[in-house]
Amino acid sequence: MQIKLLPAALLFLGSYFPLALILAVQDIKSEFWTRLLCRRPKFWTECDLPEFQNSVLVWTFLAVTFLSLVFFLWLLKHMRGSTEMTIEESKTIPNDLINYVFPYIVSFMGVELGGTGKVLGFGLFMLWMFLISYRSGQILMNPLLLAVGWQLYEVKASIEGKKRSLRALSRQNVLPNQTLSSCLVQGIYVLSKVDRK
Repeated sequence: MQIKLLPAALLFLGSYFPLALILAVQDIKSEFWTRLLCRRPKFWTECDLPEFQNSVLVWTFLAVTFLSLVFFLWLLKHMRGSTEMTIEESKTIPNDLINYVFPYIVSFMGVELGGTGKVLGFGLFMLWMFLISYRSGQILMNPLLLAVGWQLYEVKASIEGKKRSLRALSRQNVLPNQTLSSCLVQGIYVLSKVDRK
């Protein structure tokens, strides 16, 4: 199954929620760092939220990336495959981080949310990274999925009596002699427990 453009874009955007946090921290007004966060430590109601120099842009980027991440994690959790596979061998494989590292490096090289040209340039850069990830079928190779418990596996399995070597993404340990439900998404099998109803 080829992942549709909108869910792929949501996964891609959700994977950059940590970047949105980094850019938000960099955009906090300098005066905020010189005063106490809370006037009375015991009363959280008397605490100040950070003030951003470009609050609309910061809150928009935070909201879009956070909601995208929540939606995609919900989608992965509820994805049920139509095919069962029996695992013969499995081993974890490292995730390719290079596509996701570039934007983080760029964020420390002077992206200022107040500079329209820099923001548009950064947006074009992110669009280009998305197109490369989407067209190459690497959209599920997302390091943020590792942080929330998903792991990429190289698996030898039997599917409908045929032995195959494949890549799979699972939230649970993938062990020999397990029978798991699978859904093929852009060349990667998303595995879940078999739902016996």
